[in-house]
Amino acid sequence: MLATVGIGVQGVAKLLVTVVVGRVFGTETLGQTTALLSLSVFVALLWPNAAGNTASRFLAIALRGRRSDAAVNRLLGVSMLVSSVVLAAVTVPIAVAWGNGPGMVLGGAAVVVGYGLYCYARGAQLGYDRAPRVALWDSVTSVLALGLLVVACVARLEPFVLLPLAIGYTVFAIACWPRGNGFAPASRESAAGVLGFAAWNVLAVVTSNGLLQLTMISAQVTSSAHDAGVYAAAFTLATPASMLGQALGQVLVPAFAHRTDGGSLRSRGALLLVVGFAAASAVVFGLVALLAGWFLPIVYPAEGTAAVADLRYLMVAVWVFTVGLVPAALLLAAGRSRQVALASVAGFVVGAVLMAVLGPVAGVAGGTT
Repeated sequence: MLATVGIGVQGVAKLLVTVVVGRVFGTETLGQTTALLSLSVFVALLWPNAAGNTASRFLAIALRGRRSDAAVNRLLGVSMLVSSVVLAAVTVPIAVAWGNGPGMVLGGAAVVVGYGLYCYARGAQLGYDRAPRVALWDSVTSVLALGLLVVACVARLEPFVLLPLAIGYTVFAIACWPRGNGFAPASRESAAGVLGFAAWNVLAVVTSNGLLQLTMISAQVTSSAHDAGVYAAAFTLATPASMLGQALGQVLVPAFAHRTDGGSLRSRGALLLVVGFAAASAVVFGLVALLAGWFLPIVYPAEGTAAVADLRYLMVAVWVFTVGLVPAALLLAAGRSRQVALASVAGFVVGAVLMAVLGPVAGVAGGTT
């Protein structure tokens, strides 16, 4: 519950950032901001997100086995610092090609670095079973980001609206960076085993989470600036809903990592967990879709009415995506990252082909399909 509350607070903070940007600076800036946020999440899937999942599993195993995790921390920490520089550099030309100015490009690169470090540090702390600490710093840094956004809006610093989120993520990473469990004996985990697990997990998260982010990027590329802004209004409200499965998955990986049957869906407890979560999330997502016509025009006066149909369709897609994250987490807990990756690749290929075929015909709805 604490981990879910923490990621929920971060999701609400990100949502409020886009709401404020849309209301203060207009539809086109909202579209640019949301596209850059989607790009940052997508780029983080290329290593930081997988590094966080890997840390949560291997740090939990080391903690329960009372073995040192120094080697794992050193390996993943160095990989994170290197990947942050590389991924930020890759982001810059993409943001420039989308027509963003220097301030937005800087903000986009900063969010890539900050969000990546946040994903890794959060996974590590959950591996240490420190959900209260995670929830605390999620809340503190969300408030910090929103406070800095208010300053940016008052000062009319439109090009720098992404920097508040970047600073919030970076502060979280500094406060929650893993510093070891203090056990003296060396860990038996080999570098090859850790990196192999992470590499398969990269493929899994890129092809599952990445497809969701690709819908917003596709809308930005294939549609007009106005249509992309309308779709962004729906997308920013659908994205926090998808975080429910991610939050539960982050907790399940370390919690089940020490159990021999943790990755078996033949286990009655695991099956009940998946079915129960699917039913509960269907109710929640259904209510969001049902009430969209009421709250969307309030949240986004300029784009809300036009975005209702987009949001309702998106909620169906996000529900399917979210439900799939729970059994995937159970398999990752058992070390079966290859199986998760191959299943995710199959889904990504089908989704990407449909997006390419339907985009020119159905517009932004093609990505949702």
